[in-house]
Amino acid sequence: MTRNSRFAQAMSMLAFTSFCWMTISVHAQWQGREAILSQVEKTFGDPPGMTRLDRKNRVWADKKNQRVAVDGYIALRAGQLEMLACPIGTKEHESIFAVFSDAKTIHAGLLAVGAEQGKPVKWDPVYTPPTGSEIQVIALWKDSQGRKHSVDTRKWVLEAGSKDKKTLDVNFVFAGSQMWKDPDTGKERYLAESGDLICVSNFSTATLDVPMKSSQANSGLMFIANTDEIPEEETPVRLVLQVVAPKKGTTTTAANQTESTENSPASIDSTNKPEQAEQTAKASAELSKLLGEPK
Repeated sequence: MTRNSRFAQAMSMLAFTSFCWMTISVHAQWQGREAILSQVEKTFGDPPGMTRLDRKNRVWADKKNQRVAVDGYIALRAGQLEMLACPIGTKEHESIFAVFSDAKTIHAGLLAVGAEQGKPVKWDPVYTPPTGSEIQVIALWKDSQGRKHSVDTRKWVLEAGSKDKKTLDVNFVFAGSQMWKDPDTGKERYLAESGDLICVSNFSTATLDVPMKSSQANSGLMFIANTDEIPEEETPVRLVLQVVAPKKGTTTTAANQTESTENSPASIDSTNKPEQAEQTAKASAELSKLLGEPK
């Protein structure tokens, strides 16, 4: 299937789900966040070159550059993490970001821009890591002086117990969550809607997950928020989900991610290598344009 046909298929799926879901269930979760939503709308305009996926969710897609943008805010600056980002009204107590979108729309957006859906993590009979297209998640925001900032969000996720403040060193993969059918009503539900949008602990319900063993169990890594680097709570943030082009003949694993990240159209290097400084500066300048101009 070509990228254009996948885009058309994803748009058809999105139109159907928007008709079925619009404002009734998921968006009831936005109640009480109207002031934050208003601030987000005043801070960000439509990102240039990107197509908004529906009228309600603040999600845009760019199939040419293989990226999806979604708006939200800082929900958490300190404490243990299971998520990097969750839909609003779900798991803000353990997620740095909360986003103004349901998980299904972001899933459709990733399909539309050409990301390949893989498979969620499996625990039995043995641990099998999640798979799927590699996705770099970049945060864009403005400080109190109106200055634009961008960062690879892995810098905001610390390995718990690390004396040298080691940050997350792998990108996420598009595992794709799962659909569940109610045996009594026959209605289907996309399981990531419960909060498991972008996870740093492995969940079989995650839309995006880390391709390594990470859990609340003693046998897996655990992560905490890098408080000193994260803006104040309720700061509006635009997340950019960038599909990373894989090296030919490889599949996405934790082992080959560091090298493949450099192949994305506009990636921000998280390793602080001197030779990457110029590339990072150019990528930051390009991505800052995606903040748009508020109306």
